[in-house]
Amino acid sequence: MTSTPTPNVRLTISVTPEVHATFKRLADASGMSISRAMGEWLLDTIEGAEFMAGMVEKARSAPRQVVQEMHAMSLGTADLLTGLLADLRTGKKGLPPERATGRPAAGPSPRPVIRGDKSSPKYTPKPRGAK
Repeated sequence: MTSTPTPNVRLTISVTPEVHATFKRLADASGMSISRAMGEWLLDTIEGAEFMAGMVEKARSAPRQVVQEMHAMSLGTADLLTGLLADLRTGKKGLPPERATGRPAAGPSPRPVIRGDKSSPKYTPKPRGAK
């Protein structure tokens, strides 16, 4: 009997008892295995891991530039948090969409298309082939 290969890579890793206990709690609460809980957590945070991998690779060739970039990002984060705290103090709720996502806010939804006489209440379709 042969087993069907899975697209996932199986790993054996060592973790601290605290990490194990935390993921066991998450797995139990979610009704899944510890392995699946860890896998889904890692998948959900892959953008951060990719960013850090890129920064570490870049730091090998240009450490000073990476330190400057990290410093600039931390200043930007501090500015964002300062603004959020100010908004909370004044009663504003949340961020505008462009600040929350880092992308420009979507414009208004498109207008419905109106096509000539068909939108008129007096419109009656002509039989096919009639002129």
